Amino acid sequence: MIDDRTPQAAPQYVVLVEEVVPTGDDQHWQLVKSIPMEGDRAAADTRARELAMEHVPRGVYLPAGATAGRSVCRFPDGSWLIEVGGSRTYNYSPRLARISTAELVHVQEYVPPPVDDRPAAAAPRRRLFGRD
Repeated sequence: MIDDRTPQAAPQYVVLVEEVVPTGDDQHWQLVKSIPMEGDRAAADTRARELAMEHVPRGVYLPAGATAGRSVCRFPDGSWLIEVGGSRTYNYSPRLARISTAELVHVQEYVPPPVDDRPAAAAPRRRLFGRD
């Protein structure tokens, strides 16, 4: 059988960093970094592990020279969940972050709409009190 598909380029990987962001009385996950990687999946996984061990989410207060408290969990799919805490004297609430390796499968650049060279039709004018 003939395979007439277009040859695939080597896969590209990105390391994604998401954090739980408080919004008023609620919180949600937000993508805060997308790091394009050179090399194979193993290189991306290595970078994800490094980030899991060193990333400090926004909102964690660390005085100069301090080291954040950290719990790191690795899931079977290779993603990481970290809980990071800072100084107990200032806003101590541990923050969560998720770090994952993903294969970049599609990129599409923004294309603005075509420019229409015709002048826009003027809206009909109405007189005060709706009389024409």
